Amino acid sequence: MPALRITKNGTHLCTVGSNDVWMFSADVQADIWGPACAQLTVTGSGKRRPDGASDFLIWEMAHELHKGDHLAFSFEDGAESSPKGSVIDDEDSGEDERNDLVASEEEIARMEVRPKSNPDCRWRFLVPNAQEILVTPDDDRQNLSLHILWNEMRAHRMRASLSKTSLREIMNRSEGEEVFLHYFEHAARIELVIET
Repeated sequence: MPALRITKNGTHLCTVGSNDVWMFSADVQADIWGPACAQLTVTGSGKRRPDGASDFLIWEMAHELHKGDHLAFSFEDGAESSPKGSVIDDEDSGEDERNDLVASEEEIARMEVRPKSNPDCRWRFLVPNAQEILVTPDDDRQNLSLHILWNEMRAHRMRASLSKTSLREIMNRSEGEEVFLHYFEHAARIELVIET
């Protein structure tokens, strides 16, 4: 069974093992407004109980990244998590209410003209057997996102996608520009560098 091991600048951050979860995801997000250069979030859903419920587990939540940081995501054999994910009670988190919020045209326009705290955001993305990809946000699509996803229904593979989206696309829950999408069915190492 697979595990996802994540390192930052060569130092182990966490490993999410399939013994503990039926699905996991790792996300890196950045936009031109900052203030953080980028943020890493690693979460998963614990093994399902007989009633179908499962715990929401967190390994990293909005872990701040800086210029020059080098992340490596290794999809490899292994089943144990290190450390164990923290259990979060999401019943009272208010998440459903937040997801129902819809910004008005005026609110979106106001957010679009905020000062740019991260105007020189640039990522270097490396995957096996492919040319490296340099990706930057722009005035039309201000957000960068790397999303890695695995679930036990297709335990032999991991999905990785790199995309650019605009604030309006995010608010409308519509798709942006897909820069990279691939399913890795064997051991693989994906790297992301926050360029200086």
